[in-house]
Amino acid sequence: MKHSRQSIVGLRALIPVLLLIFSFARAEELRILTWEDYIDPELVTRFEQENNTKVRFIYYEDDDERDFILANTDGSGFDIIVFDQTMTAPYTKNGWLHLFRREEVPNLVHVQMPMSNKPLPEELTSIPYSWGSIGLLYRKDKLTSPPESWMDFFRPDDYLRNRILVINTASTTFRLALKALGFSLLSEDPDHIAKARQLLREQRPFVRAYRNILFGEESELIAGKVWIAMAYNGDAMTVMEGRPELGFIFPKEGSMLWTDSIAILNKSSSKTLAKQFINYLNEPEINAQNAEYIQYATPNKAANELLPKEFLDNPTINPPQTDRFEVDRIPSSSMMRDMIKYFIQLNP
Repeated sequence: MKHSRQSIVGLRALIPVLLLIFSFARAEELRILTWEDYIDPELVTRFEQENNTKVRFIYYEDDDERDFILANTDGSGFDIIVFDQTMTAPYTKNGWLHLFRREEVPNLVHVQMPMSNKPLPEELTSIPYSWGSIGLLYRKDKLTSPPESWMDFFRPDDYLRNRILVINTASTTFRLALKALGFSLLSEDPDHIAKARQLLREQRPFVRAYRNILFGEESELIAGKVWIAMAYNGDAMTVMEGRPELGFIFPKEGSMLWTDSIAILNKSSSKTLAKQFINYLNEPEINAQNAEYIQYATPNKAANELLPKEFLDNPTINPPQTDRFEVDRIPSSSMMRDMIKYFIQLNP
């Protein structure tokens, strides 16, 4: 299972989170742990008005921070969590996720598993929320030529020193380095891992920061301080809006396909309200609006029938499901420990 990249990062995150938990402990108030701006606020307001309740958001920046928060609260203080699907099994094993029957949330009849398109199981602890991939977001007006390969990012030209932004999640960065080297991103071969580690060391002088891209005027890409960044496809869509100087590609080697899930915490005191919220999010019209807001593909097949053609046909929003795009899965615990250890050395 994943651990915090650095304990000090987790402690900084945990202190305000604990304060929020104690502040928002009123009954029938939904507390959602998620990434920022990952649910349409207009839809949240509508749900609050229709159900005479309040929805509170507690945000985390990356996967490692989220895992630290859960480990230090034992899953207490939250009702709903949005997270990457690969963590469903370990979170369930830890007793953090609530097991329920699909029929308790009627609109789940519209939801299918991304990639496989199989129906959801009768009993489950998490529901697919969105799916996507990772590629390269770049400044068309700054690069001498557009990137084509992951090696253009991991072994860049000298003029890109201090101009690169890398996602601040150890497993993601390591796996895409493996992909750049021509290996499966799921490889745990020690020789492959050693080569990926060396590639990341070579890239380090070119990296301005390890973190997700920023939005609006705070974005280093928009300000021209960063010229190429590893980015989630939906985030890239948001940043590119109205910015013709920005471009996005999935490198020729392919990338990973991931699924984000939504789940109810086992220690929630508002499980019925949480199920109402998840049911609401999966009403086809609501789900379609939310998908357009976050600009990620949705596993809700009824919502897809309502989405505009330009959304469904956009290859950035709906990545190609070919052999070059491998479905993400959780690494072994020893592999995860090694990746985190090496990543701390890169970004102390």
